Amino acid sequence: MRLPFRSHVPVAGLVLVLAAAAALFPGCSKVQAPENVVFITLDTFRADHLGVLSEGRAATPVLDGLAARGILYENAWSPIPITLPAHKSIFYGRPPHVLETYNNGQIAASRRDTPSFVQAFRKKGFDTAGFVSLGVLTREYGTAEGFDHYDDRFPDERWYLTAEEVNRRVIPWLEARGGKPFFLWVHYSDPHDPYAPPDMPEDLALRINGRPAASLRLNDYARHAVELDLKAGENVLVFEVRNPFQSNPDRPAARLDEIRLRPGPETAGVSWEPGGRWISFPGKTARFFKDGATIVLRAPSARKVTMEFFGQLFLPIPATRTQYAREVEYLDGKIGELLAVLDRLGLRDSTAVIAVGDHGEGLGEFANEAGEPHCGHIKFLEKVYLHVPLIIALPGDRRAGTRRTEPVTLLDIAPTFRTLFGLDGLRDLPGRDLLSLPVGASIPVFAETYRPESDRNRFALYDGPWQMILNPELGRHRMYNLSDNPAETKDLWDTEAVPPAVRIDFEKRLGDFARRILSEKTDASIDPKAEEMLRSLGYIGN
Repeated sequence: MRLPFRSHVPVAGLVLVLAAAAALFPGCSKVQAPENVVFITLDTFRADHLGVLSEGRAATPVLDGLAARGILYENAWSPIPITLPAHKSIFYGRPPHVLETYNNGQIAASRRDTPSFVQAFRKKGFDTAGFVSLGVLTREYGTAEGFDHYDDRFPDERWYLTAEEVNRRVIPWLEARGGKPFFLWVHYSDPHDPYAPPDMPEDLALRINGRPAASLRLNDYARHAVELDLKAGENVLVFEVRNPFQSNPDRPAARLDEIRLRPGPETAGVSWEPGGRWISFPGKTARFFKDGATIVLRAPSARKVTMEFFGQLFLPIPATRTQYAREVEYLDGKIGELLAVLDRLGLRDSTAVIAVGDHGEGLGEFANEAGEPHCGHIKFLEKVYLHVPLIIALPGDRRAGTRRTEPVTLLDIAPTFRTLFGLDGLRDLPGRDLLSLPVGASIPVFAETYRPESDRNRFALYDGPWQMILNPELGRHRMYNLSDNPAETKDLWDTEAVPPAVRIDFEKRLGDFARRILSEKTDASIDPKAEEMLRSLGYIGN
Protein backbone atom coordinates (compact mmCIF):
# COMPACT_ATOMS: atom_id res chain seq x y z
CA MET A 1 0.00 0.00 0.00
CA ARG A 2 1.42 3.43 -0.93
CA LEU A 3 1.47 5.91 1.94
CA PRO A 4 -0.09 9.30 1.12
CA PHE A 5 2.97 11.09 2.56
CA ARG A 6 6.70 10.61 2.81
CA SER A 7 7.50 9.34 6.26
CA HIS A 8 10.63 10.39 8.14
CA VAL A 9 9.80 8.07 11.03
CA PRO A 10 12.27 5.21 11.47
CA VAL A 11 10.89 1.79 10.56
CA ALA A 12 10.88 0.62 14.16
CA GLY A 13 9.03 3.73 15.22
CA LEU A 14 6.56 3.35 12.39
CA VAL A 15 5.80 -0.18 13.54
CA LEU A 16 5.06 1.14 17.02
CA VAL A 17 2.84 3.87 15.63
CA LEU A 18 0.90 1.41 13.53
CA ALA A 19 0.56 -0.96 16.46
CA ALA A 20 -0.81 1.83 18.60
CA ALA A 21 -3.25 2.81 15.87
CA ALA A 22 -4.42 -0.77 15.55
CA ALA A 23 -5.06 -0.89 19.29
CA LEU A 24 -7.04 2.34 19.15
CA PHE A 25 -8.93 1.39 16.00
CA PRO A 26 -9.19 -2.41 16.08
CA GLY A 27 -11.59 -2.45 13.18
CA CYS A 28 -9.57 -0.35 10.80
CA SER A 29 -7.79 -3.31 9.19
CA LYS A 30 -9.41 -4.18 5.90
CA VAL A 31 -11.67 -7.21 6.09
CA GLN A 32 -12.44 -9.04 2.88
CA ALA A 33 -16.17 -9.25 2.29
CA PRO A 34 -17.48 -12.83 2.50
CA GLU A 35 -19.45 -14.33 -0.36
CA ASN A 36 -22.60 -14.98 1.68
CA VAL A 37 -24.47 -13.69 4.72
CA VAL A 38 -26.61 -15.52 7.26
CA PHE A 39 -28.36 -12.87 9.31
CA ILE A 40 -30.14 -14.23 12.40
CA THR A 41 -32.49 -12.09 14.47
CA LEU A 42 -33.32 -13.38 17.93
CA ASP A 43 -36.72 -12.08 18.95
CA THR A 44 -37.11 -11.21 22.66
CA PHE A 45 -33.58 -12.37 23.51
CA ARG A 46 -32.05 -10.65 26.54
CA ALA A 47 -28.31 -10.08 26.35
CA ASP A 48 -27.88 -11.31 29.91
CA HIS A 49 -29.09 -14.76 28.81
CA LEU A 50 -26.25 -15.20 26.34
CA GLY A 51 -24.08 -17.83 27.99
CA VAL A 52 -20.88 -15.77 28.03
CA LEU A 53 -22.77 -12.89 29.67
CA SER A 54 -25.44 -14.75 31.64
CA GLU A 55 -23.72 -15.66 34.91
CA GLY A 56 -25.42 -19.03 34.80
CA ARG A 57 -28.87 -17.89 33.69
CA ALA A 58 -28.72 -19.96 30.49
CA ALA A 59 -26.36 -22.25 28.59
CA THR A 60 -25.81 -21.20 24.96
CA PRO A 61 -22.75 -23.12 23.71
CA VAL A 62 -23.57 -22.49 20.04
CA LEU A 63 -23.87 -18.71 20.34
CA ASP A 64 -20.88 -18.66 22.69
CA GLY A 65 -18.90 -20.51 20.02
CA LEU A 66 -20.06 -18.02 17.41
CA ALA A 67 -18.83 -15.19 19.64
CA ALA A 68 -15.48 -16.98 20.07
CA ARG A 69 -14.89 -16.89 16.32
CA GLY A 70 -16.30 -13.40 15.87
CA ILE A 71 -16.77 -10.09 17.63
CA LEU A 72 -19.15 -9.86 20.59
CA TYR A 73 -20.67 -6.43 21.22
CA GLU A 74 -21.52 -6.63 24.91
CA ASN A 75 -23.33 -3.30 25.14
CA ALA A 76 -25.79 -3.39 22.23
CA TRP A 77 -29.13 -1.57 22.53
CA SER A 78 -32.43 -1.67 20.69
CA PRO A 79 -34.16 1.63 19.89
CA ILE A 80 -37.59 0.17 20.71
CA PRO A 81 -38.88 -2.94 22.54
CA ILE A 82 -41.39 -3.88 19.81
CA THR A 83 -40.73 -6.48 17.11
CA LEU A 84 -41.90 -4.80 13.90
CA PRO A 85 -40.44 -1.32 14.52
CA ALA A 86 -37.18 -2.84 15.79
CA HIS A 87 -36.75 -4.94 12.66
CA LYS A 88 -37.60 -1.99 10.43
CA SER A 89 -34.88 -0.02 12.21
CA ILE A 90 -32.40 -2.83 11.61
CA PHE A 91 -33.10 -3.15 7.90
CA TYR A 92 -33.42 0.56 7.10
CA GLY A 93 -30.82 1.85 9.58
CA ARG A 94 -33.14 4.53 10.93
CA PRO A 95 -35.03 4.95 14.22
CA PRO A 96 -38.71 3.98 14.44
CA HIS A 97 -40.07 7.54 14.52
CA VAL A 98 -38.21 8.38 11.29
CA LEU A 99 -39.66 5.29 9.62
CA GLU A 100 -43.06 6.18 11.13
CA THR A 101 -43.43 2.63 12.44
CA TYR A 102 -44.49 2.86 16.07
CA ASN A 103 -46.26 -0.44 16.78
CA ASN A 104 -46.82 -3.93 15.51
CA GLY A 105 -49.66 -4.26 13.04
CA GLN A 106 -49.01 -1.05 11.09
CA ILE A 107 -49.46 -1.34 7.35
CA ALA A 108 -46.37 0.39 6.01
CA ALA A 109 -46.10 2.06 2.65
CA SER A 110 -43.14 1.12 0.49
CA ARG A 111 -40.29 3.59 1.01
CA ARG A 112 -38.50 3.63 -2.31
CA ASP A 113 -36.61 6.76 -1.31
CA THR A 114 -35.19 4.88 1.69
CA PRO A 115 -34.00 1.44 0.56
CA SER A 116 -33.25 -1.29 3.05
CA PHE A 117 -29.93 -3.07 3.06
CA VAL A 118 -31.78 -6.13 1.76
CA GLN A 119 -32.71 -4.20 -1.37
CA ALA A 120 -29.09 -3.11 -1.67
CA PHE A 121 -27.90 -6.73 -1.38
CA ARG A 122 -30.26 -7.78 -4.17
CA LYS A 123 -29.15 -4.88 -6.35
CA LYS A 124 -25.56 -6.07 -5.87
CA GLY A 125 -26.46 -9.52 -7.21
CA PHE A 126 -27.19 -11.52 -4.05
CA ASP A 127 -30.02 -14.03 -3.82
CA THR A 128 -32.10 -12.80 -0.92
CA ALA A 129 -34.34 -14.96 1.25
CA GLY A 130 -36.20 -14.32 4.50
CA PHE A 131 -37.91 -16.72 6.90
CA VAL A 132 -39.98 -15.29 9.76
CA SER A 133 -41.57 -16.93 12.79
CA LEU A 134 -44.04 -14.27 14.03
CA GLY A 135 -47.12 -12.97 12.30
CA VAL A 136 -46.19 -9.36 13.03
CA LEU A 137 -43.45 -9.70 10.38
CA THR A 138 -45.63 -10.88 7.50
CA ARG A 139 -45.29 -9.09 4.18
CA GLU A 140 -48.24 -6.73 4.55
CA TYR A 141 -46.21 -4.82 7.14
CA GLY A 142 -43.48 -3.98 4.63
CA THR A 143 -40.89 -6.50 5.79
CA ALA A 144 -40.58 -8.41 2.49
CA GLU A 145 -39.08 -5.59 0.42
CA GLY A 146 -35.91 -6.69 -1.32
CA PHE A 147 -36.39 -10.44 -0.81
CA ASP A 148 -36.49 -12.81 -3.77
CA HIS A 149 -38.00 -15.42 -1.47
CA TYR A 150 -40.01 -14.57 1.64
CA ASP A 151 -41.57 -17.31 3.77
CA ASP A 152 -44.24 -15.95 6.09
CA ARG A 153 -46.68 -18.86 6.13
CA PHE A 154 -48.50 -19.72 9.34
CA PRO A 155 -50.72 -22.78 9.73
CA ASP A 156 -54.19 -22.98 11.24
CA GLU A 157 -54.51 -19.37 12.36
CA ARG A 158 -51.34 -19.76 14.40
CA TRP A 159 -49.00 -16.79 14.20
CA TYR A 160 -45.92 -18.42 15.72
CA LEU A 161 -43.41 -21.00 14.44
CA THR A 162 -40.91 -22.85 16.60
CA ALA A 163 -37.25 -22.79 15.66
CA GLU A 164 -37.53 -26.37 14.48
CA GLU A 165 -40.36 -25.40 12.14
CA VAL A 166 -38.33 -22.48 10.83
CA ASN A 167 -35.32 -24.72 10.20
CA ARG A 168 -37.48 -27.18 8.25
CA ARG A 169 -38.09 -24.34 5.79
CA VAL A 170 -34.66 -22.71 5.81
CA ILE A 171 -32.50 -25.80 5.34
CA PRO A 172 -34.13 -26.96 2.07
CA TRP A 173 -33.66 -23.45 0.69
CA LEU A 174 -29.96 -23.59 1.58
CA GLU A 175 -29.59 -27.03 0.04
CA ALA A 176 -31.28 -25.94 -3.19
CA ARG A 177 -29.54 -22.58 -3.57
CA GLY A 178 -27.82 -21.73 -6.83
CA GLY A 179 -24.26 -20.61 -7.29
CA LYS A 180 -24.94 -16.92 -6.63
CA PRO A 181 -23.91 -15.31 -3.35
CA PHE A 182 -26.81 -15.10 -0.95
CA PHE A 183 -28.20 -13.02 1.89
CA LEU A 184 -30.32 -15.19 4.18
CA TRP A 185 -32.39 -13.73 7.03
CA VAL A 186 -33.62 -16.20 9.64
CA HIS A 187 -35.95 -14.90 12.34
CA TYR A 188 -36.38 -16.99 15.49
CA SER A 189 -38.73 -16.09 18.32
CA ASP A 190 -38.72 -18.97 20.77
CA PRO A 191 -37.84 -16.95 23.91
CA HIS A 192 -41.01 -14.95 23.26
CA ASP A 193 -43.99 -15.09 25.62
CA PRO A 194 -45.67 -17.49 26.54
CA TYR A 195 -42.35 -19.16 27.43
CA ALA A 196 -43.40 -22.63 26.37
CA PRO A 197 -40.55 -24.82 25.13
CA PRO A 198 -41.67 -27.45 22.62
CA ASP A 199 -41.13 -30.20 25.18
CA MET A 200 -43.60 -28.59 27.59
CA PRO A 201 -46.25 -31.17 28.59
CA GLU A 202 -49.95 -30.73 27.99
CA ASP A 203 -51.22 -28.35 30.63
CA LEU A 204 -55.01 -28.11 30.28
CA ALA A 205 -57.59 -30.87 30.52
CA LEU A 206 -61.26 -30.49 29.55
CA ARG A 207 -64.05 -32.76 30.79
CA ILE A 208 -67.63 -32.80 29.53
CA ASN A 209 -70.19 -34.32 31.88
CA GLY A 210 -67.40 -36.01 33.81
CA ARG A 211 -65.82 -37.60 30.70
CA PRO A 212 -62.45 -36.55 29.20
CA ALA A 213 -62.92 -34.22 26.24
CA ALA A 214 -59.37 -33.05 25.47
CA SER A 215 -55.88 -32.63 26.82
CA LEU A 216 -53.84 -29.85 25.22
CA ARG A 217 -51.11 -27.26 25.61
CA LEU A 218 -52.84 -24.02 26.45
CA ASN A 219 -49.59 -22.07 26.41
CA ASP A 220 -49.30 -22.10 22.66
CA TYR A 221 -49.95 -19.56 19.95
CA ALA A 222 -52.70 -21.62 18.43
CA ARG A 223 -56.47 -21.57 18.23
CA HIS A 224 -57.58 -24.67 20.08
CA ALA A 225 -60.58 -26.59 18.77
CA VAL A 226 -62.19 -29.14 21.09
CA GLU A 227 -65.01 -31.43 19.96
CA LEU A 228 -67.69 -31.88 22.63
CA ASP A 229 -70.24 -34.70 22.84
CA LEU A 230 -73.40 -33.06 24.17
CA LYS A 231 -76.43 -34.82 25.55
CA ALA A 232 -79.91 -33.36 25.43
CA GLY A 233 -80.40 -30.82 28.19
CA GLU A 234 -77.67 -29.46 30.47
CA ASN A 235 -73.98 -30.23 29.94
CA VAL A 236 -71.10 -29.13 32.16
CA LEU A 237 -67.70 -28.43 30.63
CA VAL A 238 -64.84 -28.27 33.17
CA PHE A 239 -61.39 -26.69 32.62
CA GLU A 240 -58.61 -28.14 34.75
CA VAL A 241 -55.14 -26.60 34.68
CA ARG A 242 -52.29 -29.09 34.84
CA ASN A 243 -49.57 -26.59 35.55
CA PRO A 244 -46.80 -27.88 37.78
CA PHE A 245 -45.62 -24.31 38.41
CA GLN A 246 -48.91 -22.91 39.66
CA SER A 247 -48.58 -22.74 43.41
CA ASN A 248 -50.80 -19.87 44.53
CA PRO A 249 -54.50 -20.82 44.57
CA ASP A 250 -55.52 -17.20 45.11
CA ARG A 251 -54.13 -16.08 41.78
CA PRO A 252 -55.61 -16.63 38.33
CA ALA A 253 -54.40 -19.85 36.80
CA ALA A 254 -54.97 -19.01 33.15
CA ARG A 255 -56.69 -16.82 30.59
CA LEU A 256 -59.01 -17.79 27.78
CA ASP A 257 -59.70 -15.51 24.82
CA GLU A 258 -62.28 -15.60 22.04
CA ILE A 259 -64.24 -18.51 23.44
CA ARG A 260 -66.91 -19.50 20.94
CA LEU A 261 -68.81 -22.39 19.47
CA ARG A 262 -67.72 -22.96 15.90
CA PRO A 263 -70.66 -21.80 13.73
CA GLY A 264 -72.62 -24.50 11.93
CA PRO A 265 -75.99 -26.22 11.79
CA GLU A 266 -75.05 -28.37 14.81
CA THR A 267 -75.03 -25.30 17.08
CA ALA A 268 -78.66 -24.41 16.30
CA GLY A 269 -80.56 -24.16 19.57
CA VAL A 270 -77.42 -24.65 21.70
CA SER A 271 -76.93 -22.05 24.43
CA TRP A 272 -73.97 -21.64 26.76
CA GLU A 273 -73.01 -19.51 29.75
CA PRO A 274 -70.30 -19.40 32.40
CA GLY A 275 -70.65 -21.65 35.42
CA GLY A 276 -68.55 -21.42 38.56
CA ARG A 277 -64.95 -20.62 39.48
CA TRP A 278 -64.50 -17.79 37.00
CA ILE A 279 -62.83 -14.62 38.16
CA SER A 280 -64.31 -12.71 35.24
CA PHE A 281 -66.06 -13.65 32.04
CA PRO A 282 -66.48 -10.42 30.05
CA GLY A 283 -67.03 -9.76 26.38
CA LYS A 284 -64.64 -11.15 23.84
CA THR A 285 -61.27 -11.23 25.56
CA ALA A 286 -59.45 -11.70 28.84
CA ARG A 287 -61.50 -14.40 30.47
CA PHE A 288 -59.72 -15.30 33.67
CA PHE A 289 -60.43 -18.48 35.57
CA LYS A 290 -59.30 -20.60 38.46
CA ASP A 291 -58.76 -24.32 38.31
CA GLY A 292 -62.07 -26.04 37.83
CA ALA A 293 -63.90 -23.23 36.03
CA THR A 294 -67.00 -24.43 34.18
CA ILE A 295 -69.17 -23.58 31.20
CA VAL A 296 -72.77 -24.83 31.05
CA LEU A 297 -74.10 -25.80 27.61
CA ARG A 298 -77.75 -26.61 26.92
CA ALA A 299 -78.70 -28.58 23.82
CA PRO A 300 -82.18 -29.48 22.49
CA SER A 301 -80.85 -32.92 21.48
CA ALA A 302 -77.64 -35.00 21.57
CA ARG A 303 -75.03 -33.75 19.13
CA LYS A 304 -71.36 -32.88 18.58
CA VAL A 305 -70.21 -29.26 18.68
CA THR A 306 -66.75 -27.69 18.55
CA MET A 307 -65.54 -25.07 21.02
CA GLU A 308 -62.66 -22.80 19.99
CA PHE A 309 -60.43 -20.50 22.04
CA PHE A 310 -56.97 -19.05 22.55
CA GLY A 311 -55.33 -19.11 25.91
CA GLN A 312 -52.37 -18.62 28.18
CA LEU A 313 -51.22 -19.92 31.55
CA PHE A 314 -50.16 -17.52 34.27
CA LEU A 315 -46.86 -18.68 35.72
CA PRO A 316 -45.23 -17.48 38.93
CA ILE A 317 -42.18 -15.30 38.31
CA PRO A 318 -39.60 -17.99 39.20
CA ALA A 319 -41.28 -20.41 36.78
CA THR A 320 -41.42 -17.74 34.08
CA ARG A 321 -37.68 -17.17 34.38
CA THR A 322 -36.99 -20.90 34.28
CA GLN A 323 -39.12 -21.36 31.18
CA TYR A 324 -37.57 -18.36 29.46
CA ALA A 325 -34.08 -19.77 30.02
CA ARG A 326 -35.21 -23.17 28.69
CA GLU A 327 -36.54 -21.46 25.56
CA VAL A 328 -33.19 -19.71 25.07
CA GLU A 329 -31.33 -23.00 25.40
CA TYR A 330 -33.72 -24.72 22.96
CA LEU A 331 -33.16 -21.93 20.43
CA ASP A 332 -29.39 -22.16 20.82
CA GLY A 333 -29.52 -25.82 19.84
CA LYS A 334 -31.57 -25.07 16.73
CA ILE A 335 -29.11 -22.36 15.68
CA GLY A 336 -26.46 -25.04 16.01
CA GLU A 337 -28.39 -27.24 13.58
CA LEU A 338 -28.49 -24.38 11.07
CA LEU A 339 -24.77 -23.70 11.37
CA ALA A 340 -24.05 -27.43 10.97
CA VAL A 341 -25.79 -27.27 7.58
CA LEU A 342 -23.40 -24.50 6.53
CA ASP A 343 -20.53 -26.83 7.46
CA ARG A 344 -22.06 -29.78 5.60
CA LEU A 345 -22.54 -27.68 2.47
CA GLY A 346 -18.99 -26.29 2.64
CA LEU A 347 -20.22 -22.74 3.20
CA ARG A 348 -18.79 -21.91 6.60
CA ASP A 349 -15.53 -20.42 5.26
CA SER A 350 -17.33 -18.16 2.79
CA THR A 351 -20.25 -17.01 4.94
CA ALA A 352 -20.62 -14.22 7.47
CA VAL A 353 -22.90 -15.08 10.38
CA ILE A 354 -24.48 -12.24 12.31
CA ALA A 355 -26.78 -12.86 15.29
CA VAL A 356 -28.64 -10.00 16.95
CA GLY A 357 -31.60 -9.56 19.28
CA ASP A 358 -34.41 -7.20 18.33
CA HIS A 359 -35.26 -6.28 21.95
CA GLY A 360 -35.05 -7.69 25.44
CA GLU A 361 -37.70 -8.88 27.89
CA GLY A 362 -38.88 -8.06 31.36
CA LEU A 363 -39.12 -11.08 33.66
CA GLY A 364 -40.78 -9.57 36.69
CA GLU A 365 -38.04 -7.09 37.59
CA PHE A 366 -40.41 -4.11 37.23
CA ALA A 367 -44.06 -3.56 38.10
CA ASN A 368 -46.83 -2.49 35.77
CA GLU A 369 -49.25 0.31 36.62
CA ALA A 370 -51.34 -2.12 38.67
CA GLY A 371 -48.29 -2.86 40.81
CA GLU A 372 -47.92 -6.41 39.48
CA PRO A 373 -44.61 -7.85 38.20
CA HIS A 374 -44.37 -7.27 34.47
CA CYS A 375 -43.31 -10.06 32.13
CA GLY A 376 -43.01 -9.10 28.48
CA HIS A 377 -41.72 -6.11 26.54
CA ILE A 378 -43.21 -3.09 24.74
CA LYS A 379 -44.34 -1.16 27.82
CA PHE A 380 -41.08 -0.11 29.48
CA LEU A 381 -37.58 1.11 28.61
CA GLU A 382 -35.31 -0.13 31.36
CA LYS A 383 -32.16 -1.91 30.24
CA VAL A 384 -33.60 -5.45 30.41
CA TYR A 385 -36.08 -4.41 27.69
CA LEU A 386 -33.43 -2.93 25.39
CA HIS A 387 -30.11 -4.72 25.96
CA VAL A 388 -29.60 -7.35 23.24
CA PRO A 389 -26.92 -9.78 22.05
CA LEU A 390 -24.94 -8.82 18.95
CA ILE A 391 -22.32 -11.06 17.35
CA ILE A 392 -20.55 -10.56 14.02
CA ALA A 393 -18.53 -13.57 12.85
CA LEU A 394 -16.60 -13.12 9.60
CA PRO A 395 -14.56 -15.93 8.06
CA GLY A 396 -10.83 -15.32 8.43
CA ASP A 397 -11.23 -12.29 10.70
CA ARG A 398 -8.12 -11.92 12.86
CA ARG A 399 -10.21 -10.27 15.57
CA ALA A 400 -12.01 -13.52 16.40
CA GLY A 401 -12.83 -13.65 20.10
CA THR A 402 -12.82 -9.86 20.55
CA ARG A 403 -15.31 -8.43 23.04
CA ARG A 404 -16.30 -4.80 22.60
CA THR A 405 -17.84 -2.82 25.47
CA GLU A 406 -18.71 0.43 23.70
CA PRO A 407 -22.44 1.23 23.44
CA VAL A 408 -23.79 0.31 20.00
CA THR A 409 -27.30 0.09 18.57
CA LEU A 410 -29.30 -1.80 15.98
CA LEU A 411 -28.95 1.28 13.77
CA ASP A 412 -25.26 0.41 13.34
CA ILE A 413 -25.93 -2.79 11.41
CA ALA A 414 -26.97 -1.18 8.10
CA PRO A 415 -23.87 1.04 7.79
CA THR A 416 -21.70 -1.96 8.72
CA PHE A 417 -23.13 -3.94 5.81
CA ARG A 418 -22.80 -0.89 3.56
CA THR A 419 -19.09 -0.57 4.24
CA LEU A 420 -18.23 -4.27 4.29
CA PHE A 421 -20.04 -5.17 1.08
CA GLY A 422 -19.90 -1.85 -0.76
CA LEU A 423 -23.68 -1.52 -0.89
CA ASP A 424 -25.10 1.31 -2.95
CA GLY A 425 -27.99 3.61 -2.16
CA LEU A 426 -27.73 3.57 1.66
CA ARG A 427 -27.30 7.28 2.27
CA ASP A 428 -27.51 9.48 5.35
CA LEU A 429 -27.51 6.62 7.84
CA PRO A 430 -27.12 7.80 11.44
CA GLY A 431 -25.30 4.67 12.62
CA ARG A 432 -21.64 3.66 12.48
CA ASP A 433 -19.62 0.88 10.89
CA LEU A 434 -19.18 -1.58 13.74
CA LEU A 435 -16.08 -3.14 12.19
CA SER A 436 -14.13 0.12 12.35
CA LEU A 437 -15.43 1.32 15.68
CA PRO A 438 -12.69 3.07 17.69
CA VAL A 439 -12.02 1.85 21.20
CA GLY A 440 -13.92 3.92 23.72
CA ALA A 441 -16.26 5.43 21.13
CA SER A 442 -19.27 6.40 23.21
CA ILE A 443 -22.60 7.63 21.89
CA PRO A 444 -25.93 8.58 23.46
CA VAL A 445 -28.59 5.91 22.93
CA PHE A 446 -32.22 6.98 22.59
CA ALA A 447 -35.18 4.62 22.85
CA GLU A 448 -38.92 4.97 22.39
CA THR A 449 -42.19 3.08 22.83
CA TYR A 450 -45.75 4.07 21.97
CA ARG A 451 -49.44 3.66 22.45
CA PRO A 452 -51.60 1.69 21.86
CA GLU A 453 -49.46 -1.38 22.50
CA SER A 454 -47.73 0.46 25.32
CA ASP A 455 -50.07 1.97 27.86
CA ARG A 456 -48.02 5.20 27.68
CA ASN A 457 -45.68 6.92 25.25
CA ARG A 458 -42.24 6.67 26.83
CA PHE A 459 -38.74 7.80 25.90
CA ALA A 460 -35.29 6.96 27.25
CA LEU A 461 -31.73 8.21 26.98
CA TYR A 462 -28.67 6.19 27.91
CA ASP A 463 -25.33 7.99 28.00
CA GLY A 464 -23.12 5.91 30.21
CA PRO A 465 -23.32 5.43 33.07
CA TRP A 466 -26.64 7.29 33.31
CA GLN A 467 -30.04 6.34 31.95
CA MET A 468 -33.11 8.58 32.10
CA ILE A 469 -36.67 7.44 31.28
CA LEU A 470 -39.41 9.99 30.57
CA ASN A 471 -43.19 9.58 30.64
CA PRO A 472 -44.38 12.87 29.08
CA GLU A 473 -48.08 12.26 29.79
CA LEU A 474 -47.47 12.10 33.51
CA GLY A 475 -44.47 14.43 33.56
CA ARG A 476 -42.58 11.65 35.32
CA HIS A 477 -38.85 10.97 35.18
CA ARG A 478 -36.72 8.07 36.38
CA MET A 479 -32.93 8.05 36.48
CA TYR A 480 -30.48 5.24 37.06
CA ASN A 481 -26.72 4.91 37.40
CA LEU A 482 -25.97 1.67 35.57
CA SER A 483 -22.41 1.48 36.83
CA ASP A 484 -23.47 1.46 40.48
CA ASN A 485 -26.85 -0.19 39.99
CA PRO A 486 -27.01 -2.21 36.75
CA ALA A 487 -30.29 -3.86 37.81
CA GLU A 488 -31.94 -0.42 37.97
CA THR A 489 -33.54 -1.03 41.34
CA LYS A 490 -32.79 2.52 42.62
CA ASP A 491 -34.52 5.47 40.98
CA LEU A 492 -32.20 8.40 41.65
CA TRP A 493 -34.26 11.17 40.06
CA ASP A 494 -35.24 12.93 43.27
CA THR A 495 -31.95 12.30 45.05
CA GLU A 496 -28.69 14.15 45.41
CA ALA A 497 -26.90 11.18 43.82
CA VAL A 498 -27.48 12.79 40.40
CA PRO A 499 -25.18 15.78 39.81
CA PRO A 500 -27.30 18.84 38.95
CA ALA A 501 -25.48 19.38 35.67
CA VAL A 502 -26.19 15.78 34.62
CA ARG A 503 -29.84 16.09 35.56
CA ILE A 504 -30.28 19.33 33.60
CA ASP A 505 -28.42 17.98 30.56
CA PHE A 506 -30.39 14.73 30.41
CA GLU A 507 -33.71 16.44 31.02
CA LYS A 508 -33.10 18.85 28.17
CA ARG A 509 -31.83 16.29 25.66
CA LEU A 510 -34.51 13.72 26.37
CA GLY A 511 -37.25 16.33 26.64
CA ASP A 512 -36.29 17.85 23.29
CA PHE A 513 -36.21 14.36 21.75
CA ALA A 514 -39.68 13.50 23.04
CA ARG A 515 -41.25 16.83 22.10
CA ARG A 516 -39.89 16.69 18.56
CA ILE A 517 -41.15 13.15 18.00
CA LEU A 518 -44.60 13.74 19.47
CA SER A 519 -45.03 16.96 17.47
CA GLU A 520 -44.12 15.19 14.23
CA LYS A 521 -45.68 11.78 14.96
CA THR A 522 -48.09 10.59 12.30
CA ASP A 523 -51.42 9.04 13.15
CA ALA A 524 -50.51 5.52 12.08
CA SER A 525 -53.34 3.12 12.84
CA ILE A 526 -53.02 -0.61 13.46
CA ASP A 527 -54.48 -2.99 10.92
CA PRO A 528 -57.81 -4.35 12.34
CA LYS A 529 -56.79 -7.95 11.65
CA ALA A 530 -53.50 -7.38 13.43
CA GLU A 531 -55.23 -5.61 16.31
CA GLU A 532 -57.45 -8.64 16.86
CA MET A 533 -54.38 -10.88 16.89
CA LEU A 534 -52.49 -8.60 19.26
CA ARG A 535 -55.48 -8.22 21.59
CA SER A 536 -56.07 -11.96 21.75
CA LEU A 537 -52.47 -12.45 22.84
CA GLY A 538 -52.53 -9.82 25.53
CA TYR A 539 -50.55 -7.07 23.80
CA ILE A 540 -53.46 -4.61 23.82
CA GLY A 541 -56.05 -4.11 26.50
CA ASN A 542 -54.61 -6.27 29.25
